[in-house]
Amino acid sequence: MENVSGHGVEEVSFQLHRSEILGVSGLMGAGRTELMKIIYGAMPREAGTIRLDGKVINPVSPQDALANGIAYISEDRKGEGLVLGLSVKDNMSLSALDKLTHWGKIQPRDEVMAVDDFIRLFNIKTPHRGQIIGNLSGGNQQKVAIAKGLMTKPKVLILDEPTRGVDVGAKKEIYQLINQFKAEGMSIILVSSEMPKCLA
Repeated sequence: MENVSGHGVEEVSFQLHRSEILGVSGLMGAGRTELMKIIYGAMPREAGTIRLDGKVINPVSPQDALANGIAYISEDRKGEGLVLGLSVKDNMSLSALDKLTHWGKIQPRDEVMAVDDFIRLFNIKTPHRGQIIGNLSGGNQQKVAIAKGLMTKPKVLILDEPTRGVDVGAKKEIYQLINQFKAEGMSIILVSSEMPKCLA
């Protein structure tokens, strides 16, 4: 990112490398979320350049960002991250339908296998993949929201306050998973209002 501006964000520059976690911290209203949404194409960029793998990209919508390998997990999981009336399966696969589609048709077997793999990996406590997600605990909802982003197979994963409103046990599990993703080569931007979380 070079001198990126928009929505109260002014001339922000940084580099994010492969297998790296970049912490972004600041008080509420400091522009953290706005910056992430500019990268994700959910808010317009007024100036500056974004490069991914050395190539200039211009995400003007979340669909553009996802196509370029950038996934964003919102701090507002209930308002922006999940559809509370849908099942665990439908929420998890919602952003990755193009990767689960062959000749214009969703492949149910591939979808179920991918969802079940993430339920096991994330230790999501749900009676079954068809459970309405609004009936799960906050920590399990958050795990589904993160899995939803990962199902798109991103190069860059943006996590905006990923442990807000979850219990201590779920926080530990989420941070363990974040470190696992980093070890597997993913680039992660971790946004938090608490500086120690970015430094841990």
